[in-house]
Amino acid sequence: MPRKDRLGRIFQNAGGELDVVAIFNGDHADPNFFYISGYRSGIFERNALFLFPDGHVEVLTNTLEEDAARQRKDYTVHVEKGSGPAERRGLVSSILKGSARVGINFQGVSHKDYLTLKTMLDSKKLVDVSDALARSRLVKDPDELELISKAAQIISGVVEGVPGLLKEGMTERALKAQIDYQMVERGADSPSFESIVAFGESSALPHYSAGERRLRRGDNVLVDVGARYRLYCSDITRTFFFGRAVPSQKQAYSKVLEAQTKAIEAIREGVSGKAVHQAAARVIDGSEFKGRFTHSLGHSLGLEVHDGPGLSLRNSAKLKRDMVVTVEPGIYLPGEGGVRIEDDVAVTKGSCRLLTTAPKGLVEI
Repeated sequence: MPRKDRLGRIFQNAGGELDVVAIFNGDHADPNFFYISGYRSGIFERNALFLFPDGHVEVLTNTLEEDAARQRKDYTVHVEKGSGPAERRGLVSSILKGSARVGINFQGVSHKDYLTLKTMLDSKKLVDVSDALARSRLVKDPDELELISKAAQIISGVVEGVPGLLKEGMTERALKAQIDYQMVERGADSPSFESIVAFGESSALPHYSAGERRLRRGDNVLVDVGARYRLYCSDITRTFFFGRAVPSQKQAYSKVLEAQTKAIEAIREGVSGKAVHQAAARVIDGSEFKGRFTHSLGHSLGLEVHDGPGLSLRNSAKLKRDMVVTVEPGIYLPGEGGVRIEDDVAVTKGSCRLLTTAPKGLVEI
């Protein structure tokens, strides 16, 4: 159940005077719909939610989602019967009666839907609250931390078992299917994103899509996977070696692990995302692998796997307690392969708390 301070934080971050925050879902539900409502089931496509400054919530739904919407007895639920646009305009007009300034998540609506909203709300002042919503979601409430931690536990157990799944000649897609199955067996709702499984030279591509590449002796095996639990995401990467690792593979692995360790040691409340990224980059760029760490160190994690800014050269904002970020340095050698190690951490006052727990010592299978 959303805490009152979570809902109040949205209006505080928005600044100025707002009469209501309105979330209009398109063909895909805006994650802010679930952040505000606390619903854990239902799809709610083309539904809407209205949050008022006193914490009162009203939901505009349809007969398909009515039962899911009525799970919250403290919400006012309006049900469209499907008679057409005029019916929706009338219901929205009734809900927003007396509201002049309406906060809209511009980032979450298509241009087509925005034009529809402009027509439907022509007497209202539409205020972009996308930044306010994003800032509110960066700091996690206790219930959110609990759900992310559970998602992290699930995926940690799955990844710990990956070496036992590896068989010479298996395809990347076959391993991906087994990993996805295992996470659901362990209690996940679904993968939190399209699982990345890469063998050998394919692992040099950070955002690779699993294909028909078959596992051979001497390959490194990179798995970047996450579990979604009650809508909240986890994200972990481990790199294994199928057969004996050659010296260059061992050296790359050692540097990535050292870079991640230095970054995690740097994370605490009040430190900038940029400073943490630099702590990892200094390790890699001070080695023979200079220039081979080609992406930001990490991102925020929550209802979405990329849930806001995190650890990068572009983010000078200070970390706050109870933010959750990924820490994922990597080294990528085109034509040879890549090494990445990723964990999820919650920021604390003087340090951070590791949420993913799969071992990360060098493993040869």
